[in-house]
Amino acid sequence: MKKLFSATAAILFGFSAFAQNTGKLLDNYISVKNALVSSDAPAAAQAIHTLYQSVKAETDFAEKEALLQATEKLHKAANIEKQRAAFNDISTVMWAVVKGPGKTGQAVYYQYCPMKKAYWLSKEKEIKNPYYGSAMLSCGKVVETKE
Repeated sequence: MKKLFSATAAILFGFSAFAQNTGKLLDNYISVKNALVSSDAPAAAQAIHTLYQSVKAETDFAEKEALLQATEKLHKAANIEKQRAAFNDISTVMWAVVKGPGKTGQAVYYQYCPMKKAYWLSKEKEIKNPYYGSAMLSCGKVVETKE
């Protein structure tokens, strides 16, 4: 009985720790998104590096390999247009991470740009498109929400 309790506690602690880390990954992702919205290439590069490092340091989880590959591609992008082109891949994987079990502690909006045919996540319902910056800032719609 003691072993069963210990195993259950370890599993629950693992889920709890990953839920907390999901929040950290999401915060790092949002920093990248905000830099792309602002068309701030240096800030985007720094935020991408931070996200890449946090994904590499994260313990194993179901989407880790896919998220790491998408983050590596984004990390290698040489300019803001290439960063924007690679951003959809990381966004779709991050949505799978966020939609997983556990709470995010706040609403997360999965948003879609019909012009780019690409997705992104946001903590605000208001559309701020990372794919076009100020040129088409409000292009998009909320397609799903995780509470």
